[in-house]
Amino acid sequence: MQLGLPDFDVLFADTVEAACSLLTRHGAEAELLAGGTDLLVKMKLRNRMPRYLVNVKGIPGLDRIHYGEDGLRIGALTTVQAIQDSQLIGGKFPMLSRAAGVLGTTQIRTLGTLGGNLANASPSAEFGPPLLVLEASVRCLGPGGERRIPMTEFFVAPGKSALQHGEMITEIHVPALPDRARCLYLKHSLRRMDVAMAGAAVFVLLDGDVCRDVRIALGAVAPTPFRARKAEQALKGKRLAGDTTESELLEEVAQIASGESSPIDDLRGYASYRRKIVGMMVKQGLGQVIIS
Repeated sequence: MQLGLPDFDVLFADTVEAACSLLTRHGAEAELLAGGTDLLVKMKLRNRMPRYLVNVKGIPGLDRIHYGEDGLRIGALTTVQAIQDSQLIGGKFPMLSRAAGVLGTTQIRTLGTLGGNLANASPSAEFGPPLLVLEASVRCLGPGGERRIPMTEFFVAPGKSALQHGEMITEIHVPALPDRARCLYLKHSLRRMDVAMAGAAVFVLLDGDVCRDVRIALGAVAPTPFRARKAEQALKGKRLAGDTTESELLEEVAQIASGESSPIDDLRGYASYRRKIVGMMVKQGLGQVIIS
């Protein structure tokens, strides 16, 4: 049952350094506020009770999308809708556009930010699996200075990331894709706007008919989004001839990925069903990128 918002004060920061200083000063009583699509709901449910909200919406330059020699850089305050609408992202990394397009409603996408989606550290974080297979990293600033956190180390536990006290995400870096690399993100939910019951992102790099590299990441079926390493190893280096043997191989890989997941029974579905969905999505995703 949602209640009204508890009492709180809003503090405004016009630089990242100022925001980090306010977080450090007020400790556990302070939370960052950008889109507020997750935080305000948690406050209404009394799952979070911050005394101070540090409003960072006005910090300039953190909503920038840039592509250069070192890849793609997306500012932490870039909205989900801006990611979906970006022709640059759609052309270079269509998987990210896809993930943005299936995240919540238009209202949520217009308010919610990429940095907030990641910092919330939900097991079903829409951008978790795609950024994992893209081998992205998170840049943050805090009392100890600036540091880079690989996505494989970012999610620690449900609702907990590797961000330290007083730190704020500033941007997400995505390396340029190798030539011939293909990626896809699939989400399973009762409705498009709903939180994922299961999510899967796949990356495949072919050299002729040989799979030179493969990355598979799953969301909503474990305490955190994660790479299915055993499934990746089962496919890497294998020949894909487009025949019955290939189909059997993809089925084997899909079942390994399913076995690596550890879903729970909840309101969105039974664990057994979600594990079955994982296998179906991984096989479907791999099949689509291999023939594309």
